Parts: sequence; C-alpha cells; structure tokens
Amino acid sequence: MVTPGQHKPGIWKQQNKSHKTGRHRSKSQVDVSNKGRVEVKGLTKRQKKLQQKVDRRHRSQQIRSSKREQVLNRKRNVGVGSNPPHLTLLVPLHKNVNTSEFSDAIKLCGTLDGAVPSEAALTTAGFSMNVPRLKHRFQIFQPGSASLHDIADCARVADSVVFLVSTEEETMDEKGYDILSCLLAQGLSSQVFCVQGISQLPMKKRNPTKKEITKCIAQYVADVKLFSVDNESEAFNMLRMQFQVAEMKRRAVGMRERRSYMLVEKLAYEDSETDMGVLKITGHVRGSALDVNRLVHLPGWGDYQIKQVDTVVEHCPWNVQKNNQDKKILFKIQMSCDVKVNSAYEETGETVSSHPEKIQDLVLEADVDPLDGEQTWPTEEEIVEAEQENAVGETRKLVKKVPRGTSDYQAAWILDSDEDWREGSSDEEEQDQVMQPLDDEGSQLDDDSMTIADTEADDSASQYDDVIDDEADLMRFREERSHQMFPDEVDTPSDVPARTRFQRYRGLKSFRTSPWDPKENLPGDYARIFQFQSFDRTRKRMRNLEVEENYSVGVGTYVTIHLMNVPKLFVTSHTPESPITMFGLFPHEQKLSVLHFTLKQHGEHSIKNKDKLLFQCGFRRFRSKVIFSQHTAGTKHKMERYFPKEGIIVATVYAPITFPSANVLAFKERQGKREATLVATGSLYKIDPDRIITKRIVLSGHPFRINKRAATIRYMFFNREDINWFKPVELRTKWGRRGHIRDPIGTHGHMKCTFDSQLTSQDTVLMTLYKRVFPKWSYEPATP
Repeated sequence: MVTPGQHKPGIWKQQNKSHKTGRHRSKSQVDVSNKGRVEVKGLTKRQKKLQQKVDRRHRSQQIRSSKREQVLNRKRNVGVGSNPPHLTLLVPLHKNVNTSEFSDAIKLCGTLDGAVPSEAALTTAGFSMNVPRLKHRFQIFQPGSASLHDIADCARVADSVVFLVSTEEETMDEKGYDILSCLLAQGLSSQVFCVQGISQLPMKKRNPTKKEITKCIAQYVADVKLFSVDNESEAFNMLRMQFQVAEMKRRAVGMRERRSYMLVEKLAYEDSETDMGVLKITGHVRGSALDVNRLVHLPGWGDYQIKQVDTVVEHCPWNVQKNNQDKKILFKIQMSCDVKVNSAYEETGETVSSHPEKIQDLVLEADVDPLDGEQTWPTEEEIVEAEQENAVGETRKLVKKVPRGTSDYQAAWILDSDEDWREGSSDEEEQDQVMQPLDDEGSQLDDDSMTIADTEADDSASQYDDVIDDEADLMRFREERSHQMFPDEVDTPSDVPARTRFQRYRGLKSFRTSPWDPKENLPGDYARIFQFQSFDRTRKRMRNLEVEENYSVGVGTYVTIHLMNVPKLFVTSHTPESPITMFGLFPHEQKLSVLHFTLKQHGEHSIKNKDKLLFQCGFRRFRSKVIFSQHTAGTKHKMERYFPKEGIIVATVYAPITFPSANVLAFKERQGKREATLVATGSLYKIDPDRIITKRIVLSGHPFRINKRAATIRYMFFNREDINWFKPVELRTKWGRRGHIRDPIGTHGHMKCTFDSQLTSQDTVLMTLYKRVFPKWSYEPATP
C-alpha cells in the first residue's frame, strides 16, 4: 500500500546494470589464458574494397609498364640487325594499275648513291632497300601471279599491305573485290590504300575523285586514309606513314602469334637416288624463334622435318654509319624462281642441327587396333551358370552383338536378325530422300553398289566441281525451297517397314535436356584421330613452351633451312610465279582430329550439306566434305541440310589440329575454272570430337476422325508393327498440341492417338526422330 506523499517511480526511472560477479577478467588474466596468441584482426568491408581497388590499380600499372617496355625495346632494336626487313606487299585492285611506276616512285625515296647490287634470288618480284632517315629497311614485293591463293599466301607473312587503286575506275571489279574481301577476312597486320594518277587530273577534279574513291573503299574498310603516290615526296610520306602505322598500331594476327614464319627468297633441291630429297629454303626468320626439332609447314606442300639450319650472309645488311645518315642506300635484287640443284651458299659457319631423339614425328593418323572392342570367350563359370538356368527352365537371355558403346536403351531398338539390322549408309542425305533399291534376294544394296556413275562420283575429284547447268541449279533450288517450307519432313516409305528404314533414329523427350552419351556408337574413323583430355589446357601449355637455346634460331637471322624427305614431284611441279612461305608448327599440330569452324556465307551461294569445299584454315589449305550444324549453346546441336544465307553456322570436318586463333576461308571449286570462288569466311571455333551433331527427321500424319481428346491418324505409318515400334515416341502437332499413340487400328497404318486438347481438321500430327551424324572421312591436302 502506497502512503500519501510517497514518490511513485515512472517509466523514466533509472535502471542501473548489476555487476557480473565472477565473469570479469583483467587484461593480465586474458594474456595468461591466451599464452601469447594474438587474435587475427579482421578487415571491414570498406577496408577490403579499398585494398582491392589499390591492387587493381597496381596491376594495371604493371601491365601498362610492361607493354611500354616491350615497345621501347622494339624501337631500340630497329636498325641494328636484330629485326628482319619490313615486308611490304603490293596488291593492285584494278587491272589498269601500273605497279612498276609505283615501285619506281618508291625507289626515288632512296638515292642511288652507294647502291650495292645483290646476288639473292627472290621467288617474287620486288626489291630491298635501307632507309636511314626512318632507321629501318624495307622489302617491297608482290607475287609473280595474280592468283587469289598466291596473293593470300604473301599477305599471310607481310608486315603491311599496300592496296593500289586507279583514278580511271572508281569502283572495283569482281577480281579486286574478291582479293580485298579475302585478305580482310584472312586478317592483316596493317593496310594502306594508295592511288595513282591524281596529279594528272585537273585541279578541280582531284579532291572529288579522291572522295569518291574513299567512299567506295569505306564500304569494306573503316577509317580509310588514301595516299596519292605520284612523286618522290609523296612516296616517302606514304612509306613513313606505313612504317609508323605498322610499328605503332600493328594488329596481332592470330595464326602468327608466337609462331615462326618465313618468306622463302631462295630455293634449291638436292636430288637423290630415290624420289625424296633435301629441300633448301632461304629467308629471314620472322615472328618467333625457330625450333629445329619442331616441324614446319609449307602451304600446299605439306609438313616436313628440319635436318639443319645454316646461317648465311644477308643480301641486304644494315651497315649505315653515322656519317651517312643523309644517304639512302638501295639494294637492287634480281628476281627469279629457278630451282637450282646442289647450289652453293655463302655460309658463315654457324649451323644448328636437329636432335634425332627430340625431333617430332610426322604421324598423321593414330594406329588402329583391329582387336579393340572384340568380344571375349565366355568363362567356365559363365558356362555353368547358363547350363543351370537352362536346366531350371528359365528363359535364356538373348545376347545381341551390337556396336561398342551401345546403351541398353538403344540395344532394345535393334532388331534380332542380323539381316534386318545393318550399319546405315555413309551418305545419309541420299538415304533419307531416296529409298535404296533391293537386289534379287530382297536385301538392300549398299551405296557403293548403286550405279557405276555414283561410284565414280564418290572416288573421282569431279564430284565437288561438276559442271553447273540450268537443270542442276533448278533441281537444287527446288530442294532448298522445299526444305524451307517443310523443314526436315520426310515421307514414310510404303514398301519398306519404317522400323527398318529409321532404325538408327530415336525419340527424345526433350532435345535440350535428354541425355546422349558422346562415346556411344562411334564410327571406325574415330579410331584414327587424336583427342585431348583438356584441349584448352593443352593449348595454353603448347603456346607457352620455351625453345631450347641449343636448338633455336633467333628472329631476324638470315638462314638456310634444310628440309628432309621432300618429294621431287613437288619441286618439279612448282611454278616460278607462285610464292613459297614457311610456318613453324606447335607440337601435335600434324595430327588429325575433328575441327569445328564458325562460318558466315560470303555472297549468295547454294551450298548443300556434305559438299566438298576448299578450306584455308590459318596457313593450311585442304579439301574436305563438310557437315553444317547450328551454333547453339547446349550438349546437342541440330544438323542443317543447307548453308543458311544469313547468320553463323558451324562447319565440322576431319583436319589436322590447329591451335586457335586462326581465320578460315571456304572456297567452292568449279570444273573448267582455274580460280575458286570464295563462299564463306569465319574462324576456328574449337577442336572437340565429342560435339554431338544430330540429324532430325519429321514424320507427318493427318487426322482422319477427331473426337474430344482422341483422334484417328493415318498416312504416318502403313502397318501395325511400325505403330507398335514407335509407340513410346511422343507426338506433337503444328498447332502446338502434344500426345501419344494408344493403339493401332486395322492393318493399314491407322492409329488411335490421345492429345492434351482437341485437334482441328487443318492440323498436322508430327513425330520427331533424331540420330547422331559424323563428318565423312574425306580429308585431302591441297597440293599444286
């Protein structure tokens, strides 16, 4: 009871915290219990963010400093003999361009005081000169022939390309357009456009003419700067700008990154008693140091081993003294490409030979084990177990001989009879469109025994370059348009059971998520190729390999390389006008595997799946039949029967391994035409034999009777056995309905199906089936 006048505590009464008796410890007691251990001090989020920001700033400064140091080192080494001459390729884009006048204008940049003739023999037309004012030396050249492949080979090793245009023609012709498109798609380090004849025009027409030419070139190249080269000063300004652009703003070409290459300037062949001999090629080592134990590739000639490398006297040395800075020394070179047998070289005595145990081999295909995958004999325990099962009266399990890697699900779809099941034809396109004929005994004939004309078409080289006539073009146009209107739809044969015709196909619940083993039912050709466990890891390791000092030749060295076991046929068939280039190979790049290219069509061409094309992958040139597939993200990719006019597509071929990055050009060859037509451009996507490419076919049926959710479908199959065979596969319609087969009706292929909703009479019932396809073994290196 509260007495009157007593204070009543309210909500603001002070509540003192009671002392925690026995829990408080002094600092000395805490130190004694920790025994010298110090607690880790944690950083706050703000401190961590500031620390990461400082680290990123320091990292960017280090990268920037290292790049600046590399540029400065390259500038310091210019002109002291460590760098090879600056390769400049002249490419005319018009027929009336006079390259000799352009070369004379460049020669005027170097006064002929102190000119020293040279005894070197280049395989291309050109000259070399020292320019002391630029502290550099140049090698101006152009291929002896106007072939598209020869120009592309020269541009592949050139430091810069000078495109020559004329004032008489403002637009490029078809030849010039093909050359420019091919070189730009291949990749150039730097390019310069020059025009001739501007000074000969009236003063009022000079600027409008240059604007029109620049506008025409700007359709293909961005930021075009056009130079007029009609006199000595203009030629020197072009040369100086070209050197500055090439040295300061040079774009990296993927196929030349960390790889040694060479423009062959002299060629000699040492004949032997056999058809194989030693080929000597002379030139400057460019790009990266040359390893004599690695293989080298001559485009169009093949891969070869190096016997030895001899250092020879350079024909254009950098010997300008300080008191001769105002003089320009020009070295005239007599150009020829005559193959000299047992010709003598002026060597300096420095020779690097390959090691017999360290040199790489020329293995192209893997050794195939014919006993791999063979079934073994049953053991005694298995025989006893089988006899006991038969004695008890149990049903003996049927053993089927199926291809290696076949799953239990797929084995259930294979017929019991060996005569009914057989490996399908290698040419799946013809198998899906045309039924194979039967022989006298009633079995199907193989593709190789169809007709004599078909066999000749497969074996001869005329299959991919047939004469195109109006009838063939019309037939292909109709097929391509029919495929666009009814994609992947095929007719069910009425004379052959569908379970036999489509026995290699399977149904998928979901194309995206349904599993598919990449090692299942691999063809025999897969035993001949090579595969990496991790291609990305191998690529990084191969590109970072260091060259041994005892077996390497430095960049800029003028050498003679001795190549072993070169066929004499290649040397005798070589034309003097065609240039020869050399590229060093990384380990494993001589072996075959499955390559995938991402391509985009160049122009408008009708290209069918499995057409043979001529590919230029990096520095390699080969022919192969291609398989097109969609460029999608997932584990399975749908095959395309035709090359689409728009968009990116993936092309799959058997070819030697090439480490990315590498640009890819695809050509179509025609019979009677010397030049191949550029049909597609792209790049090397990846090397992966496990990439699953599936071929899709669609069987169609039509509603005969329609109930609420059930319907009678006809014209999809023509017998009861086929309906029971494909009963587990899901159905769909063009209007989005889904269903499944319930029961067959009668003996003529009618079936009762159930759907998720009622059908309409205009709808079409579809069944989608898939099978995996592989590229055809048709690799053929392109040789002269």
